[in-house]
Amino acid sequence: MIVIRASARESAYEENAISDFMTWRMGKFNMRRLIAVMIATMAASGSALAADMAVKAPVKALPPPCVWCGWYIGGNAGWVGSASNTVTNFGTDQSIGGLGNAVNVIGSIPQAFRLRDNGFIGGGQVGYNWQTANWVFGLEADIDGASAKSSATFVFPGSALSVPLATNYSRELDWLATFRGRVGVAVAPTFLLYATGGLAVGETKLSNQFVCPTCAPPSNTQAGTAATSDQTRAGWTVGAGGEWMFAPNWSAKVEYLYVDLGRQSSTINYVYGPGGALVFNSTLTSSVRNTENIARVGVNYHFGGPIVARY
Repeated sequence: MIVIRASARESAYEENAISDFMTWRMGKFNMRRLIAVMIATMAASGSALAADMAVKAPVKALPPPCVWCGWYIGGNAGWVGSASNTVTNFGTDQSIGGLGNAVNVIGSIPQAFRLRDNGFIGGGQVGYNWQTANWVFGLEADIDGASAKSSATFVFPGSALSVPLATNYSRELDWLATFRGRVGVAVAPTFLLYATGGLAVGETKLSNQFVCPTCAPPSNTQAGTAATSDQTRAGWTVGAGGEWMFAPNWSAKVEYLYVDLGRQSSTINYVYGPGGALVFNSTLTSSVRNTENIARVGVNYHFGGPIVARY
């Protein structure tokens, strides 16, 4: 019986040992599974984080092309009219029977009158723009032909102090060129408001003529009784305008310019007297300031400018 007890005790001990061993093995197995799951979870989290970081990384994309940058070329057409319209006459005379006396004493030749030229103007332009944010800076050169003319005739019917006579006058703008800077603000991506100013060069004409067939000698016998001052004059211009990019590379503009080409004069002379030592000279100088108002529309084709990356 003693032996049997020992055997039963040993059998219980072995069963407990086996149970403990199996519990340890299962715990070790579960620990390994837990570690494997943790490693897999961390790897997945790292991959997701990397993917998320890749998505959120800044992309250095090129911006759209600059709307107003670069070269452009186009045409324009409009109206031009003189702003200063007063013609003044100044006469000189060595006696009492010539042009100076007619202006200064008798009044048969007007001392001042209004003469306004106006008409069509049109031509072409070329320019280049730089753009910084909403600010647009540029240079533009244009040349236009003009058909702005006017004329006037003043007839004196005669009096006790003077025979009948007449004077003829005309003024004209033949062409105009400008070289200007432009500074503007893009109030919308495709709409520009700008101010402009710079150099102006143009051809102007001023004519005057003395007509007196009953004078002694008749005026038509002397070439000096008619004259034309035809000059290419330099001055300045200032103005403003608006431009709309109505299609890719195409814009339309409306523009106003004030032009000042300075004062111009034309002088005629008339020689009279009985002859010999009694010959007298007289002159008539007509003057006007050449200032013009220009209102015109235009169309430009833009070749475009460089694309500048923004980060």
